Amino acid sequence: MTNHRQDALYATMCSYLGLSARDVAEIGGFSERFARDLLAGRRQFPMDTKKALFELHKAFQGLVKVGKQRVLEGQTQFYIYRTNEQLRSSPDSELWPGGFVGPYRAAMFEVWRWAAQDERKPVLLAFDSLPDTEQHDLGSET
Repeated sequence: MTNHRQDALYATMCSYLGLSARDVAEIGGFSERFARDLLAGRRQFPMDTKKALFELHKAFQGLVKVGKQRVLEGQTQFYIYRTNEQLRSSPDSELWPGGFVGPYRAAMFEVWRWAAQDERKPVLLAFDSLPDTEQHDLGSET
């Protein structure tokens, strides 16, 4: 077994973003078993997957920025999706390339934490329980 110490950064990034092995496999275009090996440090992350993860992190930061701006504009509720498919079929998918629910949830948690701690504004994270998500946009209030 080769030690890929430098790849601990990418495995940690995947954890931070809430990416599952299935998500990493989809991002890289390889099997879930290979993705699990990557996340466990048993294999080296392919260069294209490393680049894709940094792009995903950049999009994550953009989503947090948009969420914070919406809080400052008075928004008090954000929808949380249960599955990648639900997120991908929602209007929020335009703001969130890739449509992975883990990073989306992590971004919304960052917005919630920032609003509560730094802005002292209550923000609700609510599951979007409707199968038809077309009527919702990022955080539209009900």
